[in-house]
Amino acid sequence: MGFYKNWANKRFFMRSMFFGLLITAPGCASFWDSVTSREFRVKNLFMPPEPPMVVLEKSVDGDKRAVALASLKEPMANKGTAEEQEKVFKVLSDAALIDRQAICRLQAISTLRNFKDSRTPEVLKDAYYRASNFNPETATVIKCQVLNSLGEVRSPSGLELLVKVLKEPAVVGSEQDRQQKIDERIIAAKSLGKYKEYQASESLLSVLQSEQDVALVNCCRDSLQAITGKDFPANYELWAKYLHDSSNKNQKPGFFERIFLTSGSGK
Repeated sequence: MGFYKNWANKRFFMRSMFFGLLITAPGCASFWDSVTSREFRVKNLFMPPEPPMVVLEKSVDGDKRAVALASLKEPMANKGTAEEQEKVFKVLSDAALIDRQAICRLQAISTLRNFKDSRTPEVLKDAYYRASNFNPETATVIKCQVLNSLGEVRSPSGLELLVKVLKEPAVVGSEQDRQQKIDERIIAAKSLGKYKEYQASESLLSVLQSEQDVALVNCCRDSLQAITGKDFPANYELWAKYLHDSSNKNQKPGFFERIFLTSGSGK
């Protein structure tokens, strides 16, 4: 219990900031934000809301823009036109990459995770690196949002970034710097649980072998369980034997057929 309490305290700052940035996004908070806004007028309650694209074109209010970004749907998936697709995708991409307000970047990234547009994974990857324009604490929150979204998108380029982040060495610096990197790696490990590729399972397995952070190790175990359906503890030898034992390929053709063939390894 002592460890988990300590781990929870270490992550309290990041979680608090994360929820603080997201609380004004769509949901129960949006009505309260509208009522308490300086621009609020009673008559506005009886008027239809402005279309999201109109809000995004003329408003600089972060809360309003975040709500509008959350309301955007992918045109091509909802009987829209190619022209509408380009316009909406550009608005979301710009918000995810260059918006000066963190809450808008976070919401744009969250909305993009539901888009089937083939350009989405590359925009999300770019958003990860551009998050460094913010202070380290805010950058970590944005990066974690990207990594979480890549778990939903499930693309080869997303897999590449998730593996890269998971395998990054420990940061040499302050406790806060080290913890921020661990937080990123934990989210990357969690997202890799959505991928069935050989590269994902092998990356998770390597962490079980070498990592000392218990929270990260347990997250890698959870993701391996999600990928394989096996309920092994966080033990490298057990997982390595199961993943590398060729006899298991015949016992579990569904899993191993996906995990080895999609990797192109031919093993």
